[in-house]
Amino acid sequence: MKKIIYLIISAIFIISCAARYEKSKVETGAPITEVNDTLKEKYAVINDFLATKIKDRSKVVLIHSKKINTDMTLRILKLNEIYALDSIDNTKDYEDKTFYKEAEWEIARKKYSKNSASEIEKATFQGGECCWGTEIFNHKNIIFEPLEFGTPAYEKKYLFKPNDYEDFYFSEPLYYQNNEYLIFTFSHGIVSPTYNYGTNIVIYRKKNGKWVQTHIGMPNWFS
Repeated sequence: MKKIIYLIISAIFIISCAARYEKSKVETGAPITEVNDTLKEKYAVINDFLATKIKDRSKVVLIHSKKINTDMTLRILKLNEIYALDSIDNTKDYEDKTFYKEAEWEIARKKYSKNSASEIEKATFQGGECCWGTEIFNHKNIIFEPLEFGTPAYEKKYLFKPNDYEDFYFSEPLYYQNNEYLIFTFSHGIVSPTYNYGTNIVIYRKKNGKWVQTHIGMPNWFS
């Protein structure tokens, strides 16, 4: 009975997301204009990071309309496998064990989560807010996909098709260490039979009035 209820709830979610974003339609992204400063900053870091991942600006990409659970960001952050980036080519430079601070993490947990620390340690991708839309992204040629990566419906729709899409998940960014940093979870994969997929947290800091990426959280068991 529990399994049946779960499947019904999942189906309702997929239908609701599909109603907002047509599953197969390529949307034209546009910068968000009338939002508060907090949202502008959050969406600026996502757009900046996405731009580093898309080499061909004319290419169609998939962005999952359902956001990653923010508890996943807190979970990966707590693992304290954080690397500072080389400012030249944004590759891992050195492990920064000074970045994670338990007291600051606890402040973020109380602000962004209803769950305890022990519950967050078991967090999954599910449970995030719905949904990403065209008004958030600067990149054009986006398919907003309500289907979960790796599900039978997703495989039927995308595997062994002519277009080898790149596939992206994002969580809502959260502020950290007295708003000095913005952190979000990011997953990236290639839609192909190899199922090449990886997950990490991305960390931005404001320098001279501009948000720039300074760190990345890359626990081995998430890659």
